[in-house]
Amino acid sequence: MKKVDVHVCNKKTIESLIKSGALDSLGATRKGLMAIHLEALDSVMESKRAEALGQYDLFGEGSATPSSHAALSIPEGEWEKAILLSYEREMLGLYVSDHPLLGIEGRLRSLTDTTISGLSDDSIAHDQVVTIGGLAGAADLLFFATTYTQHAESLAEDRIAVARVRVDKREENIRLMALDLSFPEINQRASGPVVIRLEANRCTPPLVDRMKEILKSHPGSREVHLQLLGTTTTMLKIDDGLKVSATPSLSADLKALLGPDSIHF
Repeated sequence: MKKVDVHVCNKKTIESLIKSGALDSLGATRKGLMAIHLEALDSVMESKRAEALGQYDLFGEGSATPSSHAALSIPEGEWEKAILLSYEREMLGLYVSDHPLLGIEGRLRSLTDTTISGLSDDSIAHDQVVTIGGLAGAADLLFFATTYTQHAESLAEDRIAVARVRVDKREENIRLMALDLSFPEINQRASGPVVIRLEANRCTPPLVDRMKEILKSHPGSREVHLQLLGTTTTMLKIDDGLKVSATPSLSADLKALLGPDSIHF
């Protein structure tokens, strides 16, 4: 159990701060904070209403004296990842601490012809039929009534779906007509090594040093393997003591240094 001091604040504001992760630095779980925030407000609202006006720091250290706030115990335990991420998206419009597709990009990519953002490329022609999944972009799908009825019961928020679509490029905004949907069971997070792909002729000491700096800034439990591409392909295991956490920020940092197809989680 954790102890925390609380000050009066607007309930909706506190709920939004908790769900978005803005109070994570306090060291308590979001689920725990949500469990006690109403009790915290109720315990001080009546007696401290005057001094609470305008204060928005419910769980943090403030200027109030010990007599002007109450101490509550916060239960431990966190929401499941899906719930935690859904609240982040609800509050912020995007995922921050993680992403539902992190770690399965390779498997999802193997089931598709292109990314959603890749539909705008000249290589994709008007009226072409392609298979897409939820990578690198967003798109609206149009359904014929029969197609929608066939899959309506399987559709659920955040469920991974792969769609076979016909691409309509006659207007400025690309339109997609869904011909079929499938729901592959690939939502298990990978636990093997993070693989970095690099052309052998680019593997210079300065680049390797910079790559190791990035890896060290994302410590975790995943091993890192380096795949050198050339006339032959060589797989090397990077330093045994260098393990990383496969996060979106690690992916972004490595792709900025090495290129968009350089990393596989």
